[in-house]
Amino acid sequence: MNIYLMVQTAKRRFNMTFSSSISPLDDRYLKDIYPLNEIFGEYGLMERRVFVEIRYLKTFLNVTGKADLWDDNFNKISELFNHESFLEIKAIEKDTKHDVASVIEFIKRRVPESVKPYVHFALTSEDVNNLSHALQLRDGKEFLLKAFSSIIENIIEKAEASKSVIMIGRTHGEVATPTSMGKELAIHAVRLAKIYKEIQETPIEGKILGATGNLNAFVGTFPNVDWIETVETFVADLGFTPNIFTVQIMSGDTYAKLFDTIRRGLGILIDFDQDIWNYFMLGYLYQKADSKSIGSSTMPHKINPIKFENSEGNAQLAESLFIFLSTKLIKTRLQRDLTDSTVKRNMGLAFGHALLALKIANSGVSDLLVNSTRIQDELMANGQFFSELLQLMEREKGSSEGYDDVKKSLRGKRVSYDEMVTALLNLGISQQTIDTYLNGLTLELTEKAIIYCEQVLVSR
Repeated sequence: MNIYLMVQTAKRRFNMTFSSSISPLDDRYLKDIYPLNEIFGEYGLMERRVFVEIRYLKTFLNVTGKADLWDDNFNKISELFNHESFLEIKAIEKDTKHDVASVIEFIKRRVPESVKPYVHFALTSEDVNNLSHALQLRDGKEFLLKAFSSIIENIIEKAEASKSVIMIGRTHGEVATPTSMGKELAIHAVRLAKIYKEIQETPIEGKILGATGNLNAFVGTFPNVDWIETVETFVADLGFTPNIFTVQIMSGDTYAKLFDTIRRGLGILIDFDQDIWNYFMLGYLYQKADSKSIGSSTMPHKINPIKFENSEGNAQLAESLFIFLSTKLIKTRLQRDLTDSTVKRNMGLAFGHALLALKIANSGVSDLLVNSTRIQDELMANGQFFSELLQLMEREKGSSEGYDDVKKSLRGKRVSYDEMVTALLNLGISQQTIDTYLNGLTLELTEKAIIYCEQVLVSR
């Protein structure tokens, strides 16, 4: 059953409506973050626990000389997992009061008597849980990567279209050396592309090591099996990096690395959202008008940059969640405490707000339009930025006081573009030099940035 329908069914059972949800990810934004709810929710966790248990059962029977007990039909216990399977496990849990024990009982009901003793043999719950969470992170990571990829592609498309739109730069909010809209957009794309690559390359660790991380129960019952090789191969076959140096709990170091990388990506997205907001305020950017939408309940003329504001808010929320997760999950008391268990159930919350922030910002990028007229008007009204070129040319001619002389005549003043160009020409500075300074290497840098982003995305 579709998880969206499953949530609706569950809420009807408890006489709830979507407005009763405590998180907007579960109602207002459910369609936007789907299927992260299917991956990180209770259903997704149970489904992956069953998968890990069945995979381990086959490995265990093979390495302990009991391969004849294995039946390929056991794979169907995992493959056919559905809504009814989930509800059965939750019903069992009402008696066991233990989620993994409920999964074990669920599987035992579906295998012959001769196999039941070997379900979850020598494992601790954390062996199953860490691999199930790793599967969640792997799948969730793929959806974030798709969202990063999509917004990067969209930004570089806008950068390509506006790479020749020269505009006033602003440092400290003041008029500064010119840049181009395309180059400024491309810089954000490059930063996001670097994060994309890091997320893609960040490994996720997993382990099967027993109650305190020493494989005691494994070697105590089957001492002739090379358990280290067995568990390393098992974890690697699932697609994760084996870690054989842990306590009962799987060290959260690679989780923290992944979360910190995503967090930095969100910080870059926030910076992008805020820059776009400022360009809206300056009138350099605007967005396509939707005749049906309402920008303000009282001011009919408004078309607010709400997508970038919404993205910023969700990115900030996800950023704070990832900070907490990365700092929390590298810690445990001695060989094990349970505080990580409830925390990991909230990983989907962080991923959900991150995905939402990326998707909403990307939607906003699609609607962006460049106000070239406004940009040109600002440029023509503020030629004082040429003071940089002027003072450098004076110094190049040998004037040690070149900077101070220009400062005295131009500091704090507003001079038009044409006035400054005329003054520069009168001082013997060529039009070619003026044009070269005005454009800088914005075109070349923008094109190089676009190529870099395209190369990163092709590697996916």
